[in-house]
Formats: sequence, C-alpha cells, structure tokens
Amino acid sequence: MAEIREAPKRDWRRGWTGPLVVFVLLVLGTLWWLGVFHSAQVLEETGSVHAYIYQNFQGTYRQMVKARGKLSPQLPADLRGHPEITMMENESGSGGDAMVKARIGYLVNAGDATPPGWLRGDWPAQRVAKVEVNANAAIASWKAYSALDDWGKARGMPLHYPLFEMMGPGNRYVLLMPLDKSLASS
Repeated sequence: MAEIREAPKRDWRRGWTGPLVVFVLLVLGTLWWLGVFHSAQVLEETGSVHAYIYQNFQGTYRQMVKARGKLSPQLPADLRGHPEITMMENESGSGGDAMVKARIGYLVNAGDATPPGWLRGDWPAQRVAKVEVNANAAIASWKAYSALDDWGKARGMPLHYPLFEMMGPGNRYVLLMPLDKSLASS
C-alpha cells in the first residue's frame, strides 16, 4: 500500500520580511517623492516685484483649490506654463472650510499683455519673510505656513495679510509675507 505523506506544515512567520521591506521602501519612497522630508526655512529679504494676472475669488479653501484648477484652460496657450499664484487677502476659520478672499492666477512678465477677462496686479518690492519648499503643493503649503507661523511666534509677530504664494515650476513653492505692516495693508 502506498504510503500517505503529509505535506510539511508551513510556518506563517517565514517569508514575510521581504514583502514587509518592499512595502516600507515603497511608502518611504512615496513620502520622499511628495517632499514630506524636505524642510522649510524662513528668510528675511528684500523681495522683488512680481507681475501677475488674476481673478478674484471668495469662498471656502476647498472651493478655491477647485477654482484654481479651472483657470488653466482659460489662459492663452503662451501663458499656460507660468507659475501659479495665490494672494491671500483675508481668511477666517480653519481647515478646508475656512472662508478666504484671494486673488488666484499666474505670474507673468512685466511686458506681457493682460488676456481678456483677467485683471493685472503687482506685488511690490518690499521687505518680506520668504519661505521656500520643494514638495507637492499641498504638503509644501502646510510646511511653509507652519514654518512661517513658528518663525513669527518666535519674534512676537503674528501672520498678517496679504500672503503671496507662488507654485511652480515643478514642485517649487514660495510663500511671501510683507514685514512692513503699512505696506501690507495697501
């Protein structure tokens, strides 16, 4: 009679380290790619003039993010690669439901014509607190605002408006806050 052989019992603990290491490396790689490990540093400097075209926005922060995504198709083709801007004029509340009043648009060269349906503005040369981060825009803004808030608290200076954000090219994110309050209110 044929002998019945039992299959060897597999130990469930064997062979799990490889997939675990791959999973951890994938998570860490994704976080690095998004810019989670990049730090934000605040510098005081005299900023330069920035010309921009914009459309006014008033609503929640979440609505602003959606509205910003709908702007690009409205631009002439020669302006579509320009960095995006947001000039936060006012904010009340916190989180995604915070009410904001802002200008959303794009940086342009000083001599560029203003497309129909757009307004033109200039960010003046002035003393600013500048934060620059290379990361995904959502992560970069969180890191930049946090760094600027910490920097301001250390100096007894709260955040004040307007705040000027520039996003692009790529994952470059810059946040500017005027240091002279008399210029900030204009």
